[in-house]
Amino acid sequence: MKKITVALVLSVVVGLAVGHPAAGGQADTGKAQLQFKGPVKVFILAGQSNMEGLGGVHTLDMLGEHPTHAYLLKKIKKEDGSIVVRDDVFVSYQRGEEKIKRPLTVGMGGWGADWFGPELMFGIEMGDYYKEQPVLLIKTCWGGHSLYCNFRPPSAGKPAYETGAKPEDIGASYHKMVKEVRECLANLDTDFPQLKGLKHELCGFVWFQGWNDMCADGKIRQQVYDEYCLNFVHLVQDLRAELKVPNLPVVLGELGVGGENADKNMIDFRAAQAKIATRPELKGRVGYVRTAPFWYPALDELPQKVGVEEQRVRNKVTAQVKEEMKDKPESSDQKKMEQLVNEAVNKALEKDADYQKAKKKCDKHVSNWYCHYQGSARVYALVGYILAEAIKPLLEK
Repeated sequence: MKKITVALVLSVVVGLAVGHPAAGGQADTGKAQLQFKGPVKVFILAGQSNMEGLGGVHTLDMLGEHPTHAYLLKKIKKEDGSIVVRDDVFVSYQRGEEKIKRPLTVGMGGWGADWFGPELMFGIEMGDYYKEQPVLLIKTCWGGHSLYCNFRPPSAGKPAYETGAKPEDIGASYHKMVKEVRECLANLDTDFPQLKGLKHELCGFVWFQGWNDMCADGKIRQQVYDEYCLNFVHLVQDLRAELKVPNLPVVLGELGVGGENADKNMIDFRAAQAKIATRPELKGRVGYVRTAPFWYPALDELPQKVGVEEQRVRNKVTAQVKEEMKDKPESSDQKKMEQLVNEAVNKALEKDADYQKAKKKCDKHVSNWYCHYQGSARVYALVGYILAEAIKPLLEK
């Protein structure tokens, strides 16, 4: 049986192949506190909205239909349908006004209890990897934040082009990330009583980001792409210096939205990301993973089918409303007519059997926007898994 492979050159490059040597069993729910040995293994998970995570829990069962990695679902869902809570893996995440500081499970994504991101499967894999040590994930991520602007590290200097951002926004996310990491580590005993008295070891930096750099204004887009690799090198070097971990292992996931058939901008941006794996400054301490292969046909086909059915209903209803209103005063009021059409369309969609059938099927796979991998829990779980697979050889070095 084929399996995911990890190639060690100057860096670690991980790509999805087609299998695993053995199907895993149900997830171990962790070790009792008194059995913890050694320091807390700490990982920083940084980036923008895709690191926050918009995988809808109700789409999670589609992971069980993956041709080679369906077994991963058993690490998240128990046989009775309940979700695993890891008492050996903890998450610290300042999500807006809410401070998350509890054992790993779902509900630690961008929007509340029904969402998760790469942290879930990454944390499960790290919990399984460290047999006797607890794991702590520090999520420092914010939707819509770019590397060329918000996360721009100090050693990268000021951009040589106009970003359109306020001066105080350039680099602000980088400094906020460092601040949150330091505060978390300083307050381990109080925020996580389960870890009281244990030392900690910063083991890795995980980066999953890119949408806003890929979508940079056309006037500066090529410059943003050209410097993405070097900006990331500066980010890693600055973070290692700030946290005093000179050989901190680093893994990053490509921007894989749209899969292998993405548009030219996406392909060009991925090429800029891929260069990071070859940078000599990182000296074999970086892993780069592809995520485009995790996109699957249903994420394109099902939303398109829903759109076709919705447009069919809309066309029919619009014609009906216009016919009914043609001799009435409202017909000359564009806003009023739009309101009437929309209200009628919504009612018609609720009753239209073909539309509802397409929507029900789509909702099993899709729960969010295209830029968030259509909100596919299957994709986010696989991303977390492959990021964990990429960092393991670096930890062993």
